[in-house]
Amino acid sequence: MTYLAIFITILCTVVGQLMFKHATNSLGEMPATLQEGTVFLVKAMLNFYIIGGFFLAFVASLSWIFAVSRLELSFAYPFTSLNFVFVMIFSAIIFQEQINLTRILGILAICLGVYLISRSQ
Repeated sequence: MTYLAIFITILCTVVGQLMFKHATNSLGEMPATLQEGTVFLVKAMLNFYIIGGFFLAFVASLSWIFAVSRLELSFAYPFTSLNFVFVMIFSAIIFQEQINLTRILGILAICLGVYLISRSQ
């Protein structure tokens, strides 16, 4: 059940980040002026994808609290680095973002690190 909580944390975080990106793609860049920025933030706070992203961040927080109440933080926390892996993969698939060799090597390093930590318990 504890590993399921870590999985839910990662899943909700990744999907939430993808929702935020989708919303900003439709809303555009945040304006530089205070007046336009205020209008932008109001529109963003009413956007379904922003609301959904915040909701998933809340669910991720609850599942994370459950996980760290049962595991050592130094063991559980490195699993959250898998967020980088999945966000990169799904950003490439959904938003056609580029993945270069440097990013691939970084992702492989993260996966190796998580594997090694997972073997330490």
